[in-house]
Amino acid sequence: MIPLLFATSVNLIALGIILPVLPFYVTQFDAGPQIAALIFSVFSAASLIAAPFWGRLSDRIGRKPVLLISVAGTCASYIWLANADTIWDVFASRAFAGATAGWLTASQAYIADITTPENRAKSLGFLGATFGIAFVIGPTITFAVLGASDGGDLVLPALVATGCTVAGLVLSFFFIKEPERHETHTGSRFNLNILRDRVLLRLFLIYFCIFLAFTALEGTFALWCRDLFGFGPEEVALYFTFIGLVAAVVQGGLIGPLVKRLGEARVVFLGIVTLGAGLGLLPVAYTPWLVLAPMALIVFGFSVIGPAAQSLMSQAAPDNVKGGIMGLAQSFASAARIAGPAWAGFVFAEVGLHWPYFIGAMMLAAVTVAALPLLRRPASG
Repeated sequence: MIPLLFATSVNLIALGIILPVLPFYVTQFDAGPQIAALIFSVFSAASLIAAPFWGRLSDRIGRKPVLLISVAGTCASYIWLANADTIWDVFASRAFAGATAGWLTASQAYIADITTPENRAKSLGFLGATFGIAFVIGPTITFAVLGASDGGDLVLPALVATGCTVAGLVLSFFFIKEPERHETHTGSRFNLNILRDRVLLRLFLIYFCIFLAFTALEGTFALWCRDLFGFGPEEVALYFTFIGLVAAVVQGGLIGPLVKRLGEARVVFLGIVTLGAGLGLLPVAYTPWLVLAPMALIVFGFSVIGPAAQSLMSQAAPDNVKGGIMGLAQSFASAARIAGPAWAGFVFAEVGLHWPYFIGAMMLAAVTVAALPLLRRPASG
């Protein structure tokens, strides 16, 4: 698993470099907040369509080939972004990045292949910790790169992200081995009848709502910081570094003990409550330092939900379609990532800059009720 984690972390560092500045790629063409927030939606729209394909393809031809093909495509998307000279190029490059983001689905399926049900949430937590590590390193690189160029050169972050994905491609090619467990489960027959499983369907819908609330924050946070505190991309990048640090601690060190003590279902429930509380408290943070407390709650909640929910999904899925299930889960997440920034950008511009977070908190209060039947599931640890 170690080579996979290294390769994935390098790819995620590239994403961490780009995410804090993406809205500014759009606003440099004089676009408003509604349009700027949609830069996240276009990536997710393409991923929604492509993720099940990548998951099923990895079930058929293997995890490693899908990793290599999709990482190469992601590398090309950053080159495209670096050379974008119109707003349409910016959006098209991110759409292509979403369409080639199969390396994340394949990585999750890889972990499911090589772990037992008892250790799966902990191992998926390690994969999630690479997100945290990447979001410490990536935005810090962004801050340094923009500082060196006096904050005005948005080409440099895309070029540095390109270099990171090239490194991820090399690591994947030379060091990742096709998992043996996958080699014994060929010829999968995945189809959407799997949604008749009530546990899986409930998990998918909860997954959708969690991402719907979180991506409302993701799509508007840079603009919120700009309007409330007068911050630019450099300052926003530092907040993303904090987000990554909290995520790394939670998913790298806390998720295993939490699941062992509470079980995956209770950890999912705890994450929903914490995420909702953080979103509800964020508008109260009227100084830059006060933002850190609700942001820590938000990141904790979101960080524990992912590995625990993915573990529950993989346990409920037949062995020969785990890749397809992970791909379908990514499609639900991608659908939320389309809708989240879109509705949040509209509410941000038309109702008020705090209202995307108030609405997200209220929505998650309803999700806690939907998650209650999961608590009847026994702990796997």
